Amino acid sequence: MKRRLLYLLLSVLCFIACVLIVIFFSQNPFVRGFTGDILVILLIYFFVKIFHDFHPAKLATYTLVFAFTTEFLQYLRLIRYLGLEQNLVARIVIGSVFDPLDLIAYAIGTVLVYLIDVLLIRT
Repeated sequence: MKRRLLYLLLSVLCFIACVLIVIFFSQNPFVRGFTGDILVILLIYFFVKIFHDFHPAKLATYTLVFAFTTEFLQYLRLIRYLGLEQNLVARIVIGSVFDPLDLIAYAIGTVLVYLIDVLLIRT
């Protein structure tokens, strides 16, 4: 139970950081795009860990596959085919622009969250 509260706290902190990035760094593509994408990986991972204690390597892999799939769907312009280009929530959740640098950010976030979980939290 104590560990779940830690994951909840980390999820909330990641969420707040993501919101602050959108508010204060919306004009900075590196911080908004790259750093934000790294944080989103941490947010998803920690959020899932609140509810189920997956093995860190498995959850990190699942999170990375989810992020890569989302990016691939952006490449296929899924949001356009669904007719959701004007829907702000859909554009935020699904995304609307494919960027290969996002894949690098997701990979960095995956390694980072795995190391945080294994080296800092689990010890």
